[in-house]
Amino acid sequence: AGSGSSTADGTSSTVGPADVPDTLRVGISFSSPGIGERSNGRTTGLDADVARYVAQAIGADQVSFVNALPNQRETLLETDQVDMVVSSYSMTPERAQRVTFAGPYLNTGQDLLVSERSAVRGPEDLLGFTICAAEGSTSTSELVDDYPGLHVVLRPTVDACVDMLIRGEVKAVTSDAAILAGYARISREPNQLLLAGQPFTTERWGIALPKGDVALCQEVTTALRRMISSGAWEEAVEDHLGESTRISGTTLQPPMLGSCAAREASASSSSSSSSASASSASSSAASSSASSSVSASRSSASASRAAESASSSDGSGSD
Repeated sequence: AGSGSSTADGTSSTVGPADVPDTLRVGISFSSPGIGERSNGRTTGLDADVARYVAQAIGADQVSFVNALPNQRETLLETDQVDMVVSSYSMTPERAQRVTFAGPYLNTGQDLLVSERSAVRGPEDLLGFTICAAEGSTSTSELVDDYPGLHVVLRPTVDACVDMLIRGEVKAVTSDAAILAGYARISREPNQLLLAGQPFTTERWGIALPKGDVALCQEVTTALRRMISSGAWEEAVEDHLGESTRISGTTLQPPMLGSCAAREASASSSSSSSSASASSASSSAASSSASSSVSASRSSASASRAAESASSSDGSGSD
């Protein structure tokens, strides 16, 4: 699919056209209301709509959805179990070392899901309490770093965390606001849930592709740009997120799509810098170790000479 003559970012391309399979295998959540949900053999939600639009635009005949748990998304791509991941996947420099991102296709932010009767509105209200986050999400490290004293338990999915919240086992669930909004929308008394509505990070969801596949990234970016300009993106967002009164206005606005080539170059540069830093640290450690060994040898030699001298003095005064 695609000619490869120019990129989605307006620059000339030196890569060939992407090799798009007839059936595109897409990693997606099967348990996230409004985002990616599997029921009666059909996958629905914003991510599903985006995946289907992109698949058709790049030339795939059909889509086969594969359940993607948050901590398995990179592995699914690296082991060739899927062709792309469209699963509320925040674009981060660390993840870009293992996958190639197209997008973003949605801007959101980390938020909290709480009981409707809770007075909690932000992480600062949770010090000393326990909250739940999905394994493999960016939620955990950011919260632990920024709010010491916060207790975090991990579960395989946000769905499992919400169950803990309903049972009263945790004070809140943290994830991206666009994800949590779906759970708030379907909750009912006596377990009515509420999105705190005060995001404390900025998250950009991207479509993850096999590392280094810039050709496919360019075609996916072109498809996303077409989805936005045609109005299909706005319709999908309104269908799945528009009912929430606590979703940020930024989330409801089309995102600015980035450059595949520039993003890959940045990831490569970051990787090289990390490798150089690690090598430097290793060299410094080796140098320090060698220096310590030399110092120890000198000290040992000095001690031996002193002992010999002391022994000689004792012997000379025996007469």
